[in-house]
Amino acid sequence: MKKTRWIIAAVVVTILVIGGALALQQSSQSQATEAPDTAATSSSSSAKSSSEASSSAAKASSQKKASSSSKKASSKKNSASAASTKTTSHHATTAAASSEASSTAAHKKATSKAATSQATKSTAHKTATKTSRKTSSTAKAHLVVSGYKKTFFSGNVTVNSKSNAFTVLQSSKLKLNYQNGAAVYVSSINGLAENDVKTGSGWKYRVNGKFIDKAANMKPVKSGDTVHWYFTTAGY
Repeated sequence: MKKTRWIIAAVVVTILVIGGALALQQSSQSQATEAPDTAATSSSSSAKSSSEASSSAAKASSQKKASSSSKKASSKKNSASAASTKTTSHHATTAAASSEASSTAAHKKATSKAATSQATKSTAHKTATKTSRKTSSTAKAHLVVSGYKKTFFSGNVTVNSKSNAFTVLQSSKLKLNYQNGAAVYVSSINGLAENDVKTGSGWKYRVNGKFIDKAANMKPVKSGDTVHWYFTTAGY
């Protein structure tokens, strides 16, 4: 009976020892499991913190880069704006200078044109005057003044647009007696007067061989004409 009790006691002790050992083992395993979990949690927290720090740093870096890019873009924009303004100002200045140069060139051209026109007019006037003088000096008529059996004058005299048979006679510089008026009447040339040879004798004239029956100041004479003043005793 005692032996059975001791066997039961030994079994109980053995069971308790085994149970205690198992409890210690489970406790140790539990602690070991908790330790990795804690380490994992810590590691996870550290990784998370590191990730957050990295993210913050990346974000800060990104913001810094964005700010730098914005500043650079703003600087470039300002530089571009300044360059554009400078270019526009340069273009405006160039355009103004070009406009002023064009205006000056146009003024010089107009002045030169006016001067050329004036010079041309002056030259034309001088040429016309010279031509007129030359024409006046070369426009001649042939005059013959025949007295009674004597020639008083024979030669060329200068004529113009207002010349007539009487002015041509005056060009001979012979001594004349005449009655002036609307119709000029010549009574004596070079001392030979009407009725000196006989009654009815006197002075007549022809132009280009034709007898002219009108006052001498009313008969125009042009260059190349022949005027003949003659003393006649026949009345014609």
